[in-house]
Amino acid sequence: SIRADGSSKFADGNQWGTFPSVSGAWRISNESFFPKDGIISDLKLRASWGMTGNQEGIGNYDSRSLANGGHNYNGQDGIAITTLANPDLKWEKTTTYNVGLDFGFLNNRINGAVDYYYRKTTDLLNSVFVSAGTNFKNKVLSNVGSLENSGIEFSINSKPVVTTDWTWDLGFNITYNKNEITKLTTGDSENYYVAAGDNIGGGRDMKAMAHAVGHPASSFYVYQQVYDENGKPIENEFVDRNGDGTINGDDRYFYKKPTADVLMGLTSRLSYKSWDFSFSLRASLNNYVYNSVEAGGSDCNPTSVYSFGALNNRPLMGVANNIQNLKDNTLLSDYFVQNASFMKCDNITLGYSFKKLFGAPIGGRVYAAVQNVFTITKYKGLDPEVEKGLDNNIYPRPLTTLIGLSLNF
Repeated sequence: SIRADGSSKFADGNQWGTFPSVSGAWRISNESFFPKDGIISDLKLRASWGMTGNQEGIGNYDSRSLANGGHNYNGQDGIAITTLANPDLKWEKTTTYNVGLDFGFLNNRINGAVDYYYRKTTDLLNSVFVSAGTNFKNKVLSNVGSLENSGIEFSINSKPVVTTDWTWDLGFNITYNKNEITKLTTGDSENYYVAAGDNIGGGRDMKAMAHAVGHPASSFYVYQQVYDENGKPIENEFVDRNGDGTINGDDRYFYKKPTADVLMGLTSRLSYKSWDFSFSLRASLNNYVYNSVEAGGSDCNPTSVYSFGALNNRPLMGVANNIQNLKDNTLLSDYFVQNASFMKCDNITLGYSFKKLFGAPIGGRVYAAVQNVFTITKYKGLDPEVEKGLDNNIYPRPLTTLIGLSLNF
């Protein structure tokens, strides 16, 4: 397939992007040489390549210069350039390679798939410095970045029990993913980074994440905390990583990332005659969260706890730190970047199906379900599953109980 997408966000010559794709498969189990009465009942090899485009990160007029009228500091009328032009802006492109194998055993009573993928995104947007005199400002939005993703996905489904009265369906999947930024600028600046994510909260214009070449996207960019002999963080004490005798922004380092290395899921449905029982579990491993709630709540200075004639709330995890002189460096400590791996039970359902209701030919099903049942995690905050790796006082997910009845007339 080939598709051509056009967008008026780009200047003439770059408005259209062409994105092809191709895929093929070979069902090996259909070949004459494949044994028909063996344990393996199905075998299929797949491969695909494709390209897609994205223009969501580009403003409507980023490729064109805009001017506004107004007054200067002398009160004189005039026109000023308010939007920098870059007529070379173009579509971000993502190219994906995929190789997969579908399989089935015991007449497909056990079946599944395994996939390997490699995905590269090029022409990512970034504001980069330009030569003096070539534009009205020293930075302009340009297509200069690139990002690579690779991983393996595996899924398997089976029917461990199939009898006249009993049926058990079981499914499991696991995914491993690695991502790395390979380019951010047109040059090769070793220490260049781009601040990423939302502000950490507490009324401070600071970000705890950044993009940099050689690191995963949105990695945490923080100071290395120093601890006492009991493992408690020492207030405002950090490792002088560059050894210049001063703690400043040059001592920040990249530490962990918000995205998980491994995602897993498990589903089960057990049926006995008219009864059915099912549940679903999922897990996220080696994902980290910046605990902004604990960071801001660690300020236990009396003037901060009691201000404007009222007491301010403090979370218990913050009170334990008992910080008396909260500084910006303290807020950007790697102590607040915490392991947010978890296992969650999203749903448990018990149901009963019937073909008659009080003697009438009315079929249906009555059921009871619980959603967001439990979470197993070592993370200190309310929920380890937060948006963009930043826990900034989220609203907790409720545990929900449902009782339902469906009828078929």
